[in-house]
Amino acid sequence: MKCENKFCIYCDKEKCTLENIELDIIGQCTECIYPNIDGEVLRKAKEQTRNKIMAD
Repeated sequence: MKCENKFCIYCDKEKCTLENIELDIIGQCTECIYPNIDGEVLRKAKEQTRNKIMAD
């Protein structure tokens, strides 16, 4: 199944790696799990992305 949630641990190359999923009443996957990302790691990733965008 196609997946656009790049933050979910089951999303790989825009596809869900699970065989079966359930959707809630508004159509969101109930199996979605977000990894616990350290605040400093996230801050650095955001900064690097902003710098890359600004350089282009």
